[in-house]
Amino acid sequence: MDAARRPSPPVRWLRRLSTRRTVTCIVYRYERFEHVATDAEIRRVTPKTVGDARSMDTPERIAEFEAFLARGDRGYYGYVSGRVVHRSWVVRGPAVMRLWRHFGAWPVGPRGAYVHYCETAPEARGHGLYPATLSLIATDLAVEGVQGLFIATEAENDASRRGIEKAGFVACARVVVRVIFGFGFQRVIETEGHARA
Repeated sequence: MDAARRPSPPVRWLRRLSTRRTVTCIVYRYERFEHVATDAEIRRVTPKTVGDARSMDTPERIAEFEAFLARGDRGYYGYVSGRVVHRSWVVRGPAVMRLWRHFGAWPVGPRGAYVHYCETAPEARGHGLYPATLSLIATDLAVEGVQGLFIATEAENDASRRGIEKAGFVACARVVVRVIFGFGFQRVIETEGHARA
């Protein structure tokens, strides 16, 4: 959405205050190595390549990615025929992973990390690119000593859940996020045998 069509701040606040929604999110923790093959080339994002995602993202989103890099986050792009068709971003702990929009919270410890802002272009879906990227991220971070890598998705997003699980992540909690009049509340149901890091 361009700036001319973006709602004014008062309109955005009114929309936020009128939001009433209940969403169940699944929080996953990386547990086991799973090699996932893909035809795509997966590369770390650098200041020189951050703009490559223009093939699937807006200039405003690219500016957001530049800010991610500036604060020390790590990005991964998946390329097919020289064009970005997937992106994932990693935040190192200590941090708080937001579960649905800016609502819901999952704390990540100082030796942990979480993956977010994942998206695959529609024409590249179904080819293992998402789980292959997650597997590479998990491998890179394990080598660097990260203990506790997390990712979350809505319980209803079956495609995302399949990709996450294929990459070696295991569900560690269900979090029910309830948004009423712009305020978020959550209830955590941890999976047996799993605890927060």
